[in-house]
Amino acid sequence: MRTLLRNTTTGLYFQGPDRWTSDPAQARDFRMIDRAIEFIENWSLRDMELAFAFRDYEQVTGVPIEKMALKFSQS
Repeated sequence: MRTLLRNTTTGLYFQGPDRWTSDPAQARDFRMIDRAIEFIENWSLRDMELAFAFRDYEQVTGVPIEKMALKFSQS
């Protein structure tokens, strides 16, 4: 499984700085969910979702960031 970032507005996958692709096989693999979320936060990216691509890239599953970013409050 590959961990990708997809722009929800355009449907394109993050490939590199100022580079986006429609091909999930060419997208950057963040390998870990927390790396992808940290990247989104560090660069203040908007309209993004995590996308998980499997072996043949025929099935790519997207998950909205809001469902992935869990915030814990401290007392």
